[in-house]
Amino acid sequence: MNSINNHNDKGINAASGSSKWQALVFSAPSIGLAFFMGPIGVIQGIYAKYYGVALTTLAIVLLIGRIFDAVTDPLIGHYSDRYRARTGTRKPFMLVGGLCLIPCSYFLFVPPVEVTVVYFTLWSLLFYLTLTSIMIPMYAWASELCSDSVERTTLFTVLNFVGQVGGLLFFLIPFLPLFETSEITPETLRVSVVIGSILLLIGLYCAMKYVPNGPPLVVEELAEKGESNQPKTSVFIDMYNAVKSNKPFQIFILAYLCYGLGMGMFGGLFFIFVDAFLGQGEIFATLAVIGLVSGLLLTPVVYKIVLLMGKRKTWLTASVIVVGTTIYLGQLSSGGSVLVELIIVYVIMTLGLTCSGVIAMPMLSDTVDYGLLSDKAERRGTYFSIYIMMTKVQMALGLSLGLALAGWLGFDATATTHDESSAFAIHLAISWIPAVILTIGLFFIWRYPLD
Repeated sequence: MNSINNHNDKGINAASGSSKWQALVFSAPSIGLAFFMGPIGVIQGIYAKYYGVALTTLAIVLLIGRIFDAVTDPLIGHYSDRYRARTGTRKPFMLVGGLCLIPCSYFLFVPPVEVTVVYFTLWSLLFYLTLTSIMIPMYAWASELCSDSVERTTLFTVLNFVGQVGGLLFFLIPFLPLFETSEITPETLRVSVVIGSILLLIGLYCAMKYVPNGPPLVVEELAEKGESNQPKTSVFIDMYNAVKSNKPFQIFILAYLCYGLGMGMFGGLFFIFVDAFLGQGEIFATLAVIGLVSGLLLTPVVYKIVLLMGKRKTWLTASVIVVGTTIYLGQLSSGGSVLVELIIVYVIMTLGLTCSGVIAMPMLSDTVDYGLLSDKAERRGTYFSIYIMMTKVQMALGLSLGLALAGWLGFDATATTHDESSAFAIHLAISWIPAVILTIGLFFIWRYPLD
């Protein structure tokens, strides 16, 4: 426990030479986490194509999971705050969550030949629960380690960059000589679980041992002055109070809700769109690698753009790019040579997605600071639990809506040819409706008051 509870009085100073190394060490678990999150974008396609699970069934299971998250995520954030207040650290939450994530990933990504709905539901719930148990404390911890917005932008940029490395490593797996094809298959996921487990364990060890817990809590300093209002209410009343008293956080959540719903519909169907509709399944891993490499190369550029333009204007510009590319991808049809178009548009979309990935956490941390100044209560874990819950809910709702809509209108992921009605179904679900939702989100981004 000594290594877990060390350096309680220190944080990361983004201006110091050692801080860049410390930011990398802090971000080390993100490699394994991103590696495990890579299959999430394709798992519904794997279950539909290889195990015969209907798209509408997958949609219902995902909705059940998000109802479950609505209860568990605030609990994790609330008790993470309480544990931090008592002990000065959030590390045990991350450690336990990471260790439990490994077996849950195995059972979700490596199912038996005869898959049941109960099996998929159970391991989906446990996978997201353990993933949340590590992510909420990790993001709250990152916010505590930095003292101002620029430092947070730096740390979360590094966190985003390292996470993209993990995602890139996952999509390189199909190119190993172990496999006869570069398609993502159940065997690909089986190997990925082993590699992801090793990466996550190494990352957790580095973060637990070498990264400080952060400075003393602000509420402790306020308490010395008789100003602290550390809440002693129930979990959900605490969550309600956090949202009610923080207008920038409300606007941020509304903007991110539209963004998540739109990209949830797009992302949940993208693998199916490329593989089952366009018939380009063999190049999906290549496309993902190109996108992730582009993201890695663009991240330092995006960081400079954010410092120059400010977070709100950058996010607004990035969202316009995402809307435009979403509409364009929805015009592609099967039967033709679409590879070059697919790559070019996807790389452009990656620029917008990279901007959003770099900006989201620093913007959220700014709203957390605003809330702390408003009600003098330390609720970092609660705020980040709301964000993680909303992220999962909106992505799952978007994914479920996309899957259900495509399936209801007659799109069949197992079919080898598609008529006009099938093309209409997939285009509506992956492009046209998401573009409308993303456009609504532009209004809330424009209204965001902090920069």
